[in-house]
Amino acid sequence: MSTVSRRYAKAIFSLAENEHSLEETCNQLARLAALLHDPAVGPVLRSPLLAPGRRRELAQTLARELGLSDLLTRFLGVLSDHQRLGELPAIADNVQHFYDQALGRVRITIRSARPLSATQEQEINAAFARLAAKQVVPSAVVDPELLGGVLVEIEGKVYDGTVRTQLERLAKELGGTSVV
Repeated sequence: MSTVSRRYAKAIFSLAENEHSLEETCNQLARLAALLHDPAVGPVLRSPLLAPGRRRELAQTLARELGLSDLLTRFLGVLSDHQRLGELPAIADNVQHFYDQALGRVRITIRSARPLSATQEQEINAAFARLAAKQVVPSAVVDPELLGGVLVEIEGKVYDGTVRTQLERLAKELGGTSVV
């Protein structure tokens, strides 16, 4: 995450906190960030060739169409004026991180070769809740590239319990050649 996106995220987080609209702001920022990933919208809003007045018009139209709060509409205008609309996804991620911290929770991503059972997910969630000493907000992803096992990402750390990694570790111990 860039310093710029973090700075903007702190500003909008503080303003939303003062207005008691953190949850609404996080949800609306997530919708905006998703829209910037759209190949028909994102490149246009990020384009340095777009005239500043036109960029602001598009940002305001976007705010109206999405029914954004007054706070986010103004924020979008500031980002537009400073040619920072491309930072929206990173800003949204940072704001969500700040919000999670304020609520004492952490997000984890669990990657597995096949869907996990409810029991397996509960066990993984409980283990990482104990490890982080926070409430866990899980996101399960099926990754067909994995042979088996799970890979868990939490706060920038990766806990790799995949079969591939275990086989590679075993191969190194046995003779230094790669198995997979």
